[in-house]
Amino acid sequence: MDVQARAATVDDLPMLVELYRAYRSALVDERGGTTHLLKEALGEPLEGPFSSIVGDDQWLILIGTFDEAAAGLAAARIEMLPDGSHLVTVEVIYVDPQAREVGVGEQLLNTVIRWAAERGAAGVDVRVLPGMRASKNFLEGSGFAARLLVMHHKLQGSVETGSR
Repeated sequence: MDVQARAATVDDLPMLVELYRAYRSALVDERGGTTHLLKEALGEPLEGPFSSIVGDDQWLILIGTFDEAAAGLAAARIEMLPDGSHLVTVEVIYVDPQAREVGVGEQLLNTVIRWAAERGAAGVDVRVLPGMRASKNFLEGSGFAARLLVMHHKLQGSVETGSR
C-alpha cells in the first residue's frame, strides 16, 4: 500500500477538475454546504482557475495518491496578515470516500503543514462544515483546534442554504 501526496502540475488539470467536482458534490448535502459553495467554491469552467494557481508560489496544489491512483486533493494558499506574519488557509481538502482511512488525508495535511512551516507561517487554518464530524475529528487528531465559529441565520424566503 503506497500513499503519497505530490505537487500537482498542469498535466494534472483533468484530474484536479474531477476531484474538485467530487468535492463540491460531497458538500451539497452537508449542513451549510450550499452557502459555502456559493461563497467560496470555484466556478465552471474549472480549468482556468486551476491552471492559474498551479505553479503559483502563493499556492500549494496537491494530488493525494493511493497505489499511484489519484485519490485526493488539497489546495492551500499563504496570505500575509496585517502584522506581517503569514497564515496558510487550506481552501480544499478532499479524499475520495473509497480511499479514506488509508492515510491519503494525513499525507495531504502533513504536506500542507510542512509547506506552511517552510514558509514561516504562523499557523494553518482548515474550514470544516458543522455536520462533518469525521473531518473535525481527523483535524483534532492532527493537532488542530477551533479558533472561529461562523454562525448563520437563514432568512425566510431565501434560497435554500443547505442548513438542513
